Amino acid sequence: MITDWAIRAIMLLILFKPVNSLANDLYVTQVGDLFDGTITQDGEDNSVRSLNTTSGDAYLGGNNKTFTMTQQGDNNRAGFWTHGGNQQMSLTQDGDNNVSAMDNHGNNNNMTVNIDGDNNVTHTEIGNGGDSANVLTVTIDNGDNNNLYTEVLNGNSNTIDVQVHEQSNNINRVIVNGSSNDITAWQGKHENGTVDSNETGDNDVYWIVSGSNNTLESYQTDDNNKGGLHIANYITGDSNTVHHTQRGSGEHEGFVEINGDNNDVTLLQRGNSDTQFADIVLDDGHTVDVFQRYGDHTANIDLTNAGGGYNLNLDQTASSNKTYNLTGTCTNANGCGVTVTQN
Repeated sequence: MITDWAIRAIMLLILFKPVNSLANDLYVTQVGDLFDGTITQDGEDNSVRSLNTTSGDAYLGGNNKTFTMTQQGDNNRAGFWTHGGNQQMSLTQDGDNNVSAMDNHGNNNNMTVNIDGDNNVTHTEIGNGGDSANVLTVTIDNGDNNNLYTEVLNGNSNTIDVQVHEQSNNINRVIVNGSSNDITAWQGKHENGTVDSNETGDNDVYWIVSGSNNTLESYQTDDNNKGGLHIANYITGDSNTVHHTQRGSGEHEGFVEINGDNNDVTLLQRGNSDTQFADIVLDDGHTVDVFQRYGDHTANIDLTNAGGGYNLNLDQTASSNKTYNLTGTCTNANGCGVTVTQN
């Protein structure tokens, strides 16, 4: 049954159908279940927010909602705060210098953010009390100098997929507090294997993870320029799986620091003639695979084993300059395994 508040909300959305003007402000506060809403703003300096929340973001409370927001133009602002379950949320911004924020508190929600343009700032957040089974997909296309912030404040079994295409000088920051989360970042390559033709590199990925049984996977490429690729991971927890691939013609830097047990780390760096640098610091028992192909290679690996045994495989191939520094302390009764190959 549609209540009075739902009718008023629908009328409000109808009144704010697509507009072709400047500086339009839309205030949204909607509470209840079974709601569908669509907002489109066309122009510059538009905003979507709420008068009734501390943050000023538009508030959507309840379950089983579908909400779509589209802004076309420059200097737009959109903020959403959702509380509930089984929600389908979509935000699209097409233009430059836009700011967006989407905060989700609940379970089984599906959130999609699409950004097309330069100098945009995007912040997405999941969980504030053990929220689980949420799916977040963020895609940034055809632009440079974008900043992306993704946070799982306190949640488990969430899926985060971040894709950045045809761009350079972009920063992707992911902070996770929880377990059994699946996080994927793509820069310069699509999940179907297609490599961007105009990717120029100089992209950064920073991940800070606290929890266990998380899966972290990233792929960075800059096959068409020498912009450079940089990734840094700081992880506290056990039984995490970390796989990173960097390839292309620019400088590659990979840094992984883990405090925990039984983590699986794989770092593949593949380039042409530039420098590839890997810095890995781990304690306790882990499985570590580092592959460096072409270019000049440097690997610094610090393995301090306080519990289970570790296994390290370092492979440096087809480089005129191959160097590595290995520090390890093995206290496991069954010993530790180290294999270094230089071709």
